[in-house]
Amino acid sequence: VTLAELARLTSTGQGTVVRFAQALGYGSFSKLQSALREEIEKSAPKTLEIYSSKSVRGKGTSPFDTVFEMERTLMDDTYHLIKRDDFNEAVRMISEAPAIIISGTGSNSFLAEYAGYFLGTMKKNVTVIKGTDIYDMDLLLDAPEGAAAFVFSFPRYPIKTQSIVKVMKERGMGMIGISDSIASPIAEYCDPFFIVPQKFISFIDPCAGVMSVIHSILYGVWLADKEGCRKRIESRNRLFEGIKIFVSDNVYLPDLIP
Repeated sequence: VTLAELARLTSTGQGTVVRFAQALGYGSFSKLQSALREEIEKSAPKTLEIYSSKSVRGKGTSPFDTVFEMERTLMDDTYHLIKRDDFNEAVRMISEAPAIIISGTGSNSFLAEYAGYFLGTMKKNVTVIKGTDIYDMDLLLDAPEGAAAFVFSFPRYPIKTQSIVKVMKERGMGMIGISDSIASPIAEYCDPFFIVPQKFISFIDPCAGVMSVIHSILYGVWLADKEGCRKRIESRNRLFEGIKIFVSDNVYLPDLIP
């Protein structure tokens, strides 16, 4: 829970929360936050939560029956956890930022690629970072003032992602985070922070819930500035005139029909 979120939940001011942390013997709220996270991590289970199918398994049950049932359940759980104010704030941050940096490493990198592709279609200055080499760090250091970040981290929480969010914090970036739990190591850096519960039937990550959250935010950005997004898409299309990119390049997309 962030300082702003805790103040809002307790109907107090941020200063009151900070003084409470100091009264408990912590020098700052961030130190109290870190101590709470350590305690949560100590008591957290060391195995991933297994999904228990609600349907009766029999000879006619297929893997796709189980997977679709699980993904639908996780999507419903995610939907009920989303706070409208957080969603609106995420859309506002992305829409108004002069630059967006999207980050996901390891098995989370495809989430960053998906968000980055479509945001880059709608807005300029969108960058995807999937590592921590010198080039990636330079991108973070060169980000303009007011840049916003969009970060993904799911079990087992890549260390590279932690290195990236720490640099983002040092650069003063507002961060939108998506992870599976308030105990996630990126939670303290992100506001708004979206929780997408994860359950497993194997080592393979479920992804319908998190993809739906990303899709919703992208659609919100589109609705916030249809005309601006449309102009950028049309400019890109003119740039590629005469170059065959798609097999069916005469298929018009929804909301882009001439």
